[in-house]
Formats: sequence, C-alpha cells, structure tokens
Amino acid sequence: MSKVIFGANKEMVGMYVDQVLEKYDDSLMVLAPPSGTISTYAPSKKGKNKGYYRVKLEVWIPEESIKGEDALNDFGAAILMRLPKNRIADHLK
Repeated sequence: MSKVIFGANKEMVGMYVDQVLEKYDDSLMVLAPPSGTISTYAPSKKGKNKGYYRVKLEVWIPEESIKGEDALNDFGAAILMRLPKNRIADHLK
C-alpha cells in the first residue's frame, strides 16, 4: 500500500508534480474531476487490504484529447481528495 498523506498543501503537491515531470520529462500533468458515481466502502475485516477504506471512481478523458491507441495504458495517477477536518483522526491533523 502506498503512503497516504494527510494535510497535503500546495507546496507538497507542487513537489510531487515536479518529481513526476522530472522522471517522465515527455509527460504532461492532467487535472480531471471524477465522473459519474463515486462509491465508498468501509474497511475490510480480513484479507490483505484489511483496515483500509476503498473509494472507487471513474475519470473520463475526452476522446479528442488522446492520440494513438493504448495511450491511456501508459500513465500514472494520484488522487487529491478534500476531507472535512472534523472527520480526520486527531493524530493525522
């Protein structure tokens, strides 16, 4: 499981973007809102993902935005979420 960072600020997001673009200098960052239904699931009680909430969503990219076949198979993603402060455990604020 990758690390979840609570309290991310614009400097942290900017550093992340800079690191990604430095590693993949032939790439462009895309900010796209989720489309359609967002589903959330309570933490599993067993299995390898025990103790983690799940959020399932779709992001739709306009067809005319992408050139070539299989272009979307070569991508990386990170999710930036907004959560109310009163819903975050105190030790993570």
